[in-house]
Amino acid sequence: MSVNAIEPADAQPVAQTQNSELIYRLEDRPPLPQTLFAACQHLLAMFVAVITPALLICQALGLPAQDTQHIISMSLFASGVASIIQIKAWGPVGSGLLSIQGTSFNFVAPLIMGGTALKTGGADVPTMMAALFGTLMLASCTEMVLSRILHLARRIITPLVSGVVVMIIGLSLIQVGANLHRRRLCRHERQHLWRTEKPAAGRRRPGHYYPAESAA
Repeated sequence: MSVNAIEPADAQPVAQTQNSELIYRLEDRPPLPQTLFAACQHLLAMFVAVITPALLICQALGLPAQDTQHIISMSLFASGVASIIQIKAWGPVGSGLLSIQGTSFNFVAPLIMGGTALKTGGADVPTMMAALFGTLMLASCTEMVLSRILHLARRIITPLVSGVVVMIIGLSLIQVGANLHRRRLCRHERQHLWRTEKPAAGRRRPGHYYPAESAA
């Protein structure tokens, strides 16, 4: 004769709790394939987030390719140094957590506006970049000082205020991306018109420049 065991009332909640737990806890070490896959994901996400603001600013300001490469290299180097300081926690500086520091999207629109104003005023590329970098250095020092007393401003900087600021940042990035897309479309349209309006061989219009054609 079989006896049916009576399950306790809390058996199902315990099973649901166990099923909802994390696969790997804080001190666990995943296998090597999962570790490498997660590391590649984080590396790609961090790399794109670091170089994208620099690319947006350089393309919007029309900087040469050499200057663009230099600024991207500076962004990657600064991100590595800042991440080491943040992870190691040198006294009151740093959090001691795996917090990767990268370039911020908050300053993309102001930098583009400032660079455009300097460029319109007749400043060359070295003068424009020197003014922008100097402004960033002063702004970073101000931000570090304000970070020590930022907790006192929680009554003023409410979630509503911070949400509006984040929305404005997103809208400014949409404007920057739309302008870059418009310039690319205009460039593509001009190239298409040049190909369609190009006369046949031997028929040259006076006053027009035609690049040399490669010999077959």
